[in-house]
Amino acid sequence: METPREVISPAAIAARVRELGAQIAADYRGREVVLVGMLKGAAIFLADLLRAIDGQVRFELVNVVQQPATRGELVELTYATQVHLGGAHALILKDICHSGVTENYLLTHLAQQQPASLEVATFINKPKLRRVALEPKYVAFDEVPEGRLVGYGMEFEGHWGNLPGLHVIG
Repeated sequence: METPREVISPAAIAARVRELGAQIAADYRGREVVLVGMLKGAAIFLADLLRAIDGQVRFELVNVVQQPATRGELVELTYATQVHLGGAHALILKDICHSGVTENYLLTHLAQQQPASLEVATFINKPKLRRVALEPKYVAFDEVPEGRLVGYGMEFEGHWGNLPGLHVIG
């Protein structure tokens, strides 16, 4: 297996997450914010962003699986904590926003709870791969090298999720 090379340092990630936290805190000042972390890749992003937001904030965890099916794709919610969003401002957190299919599914599913607002925040944005009309409200990083991304909670075949920075294989 090829050794990953670092493309974004832990210090750069920490600084950018602090900036996002400050921006979210300012945008939602005085209102309840719920971070809905998509497992498992967004777990570290969720933990760091949660601590970077000054204000009333809580979190929930969900897992959405996208699989090929006979007619297109099957998207399914396979795990959710007791997610309660009624009246709150919710941000769906994703590690990498590429096709937008799973995010779109979750937006539709969670909108049924009638949150005050519902947006997407992503650690990495890859709009060139988008298959649905979706633009995250908050983006940590837009420009990353091509290749398989690992580190900061993102794994490849069960490896390298523990790397503190963002790395690329290939």
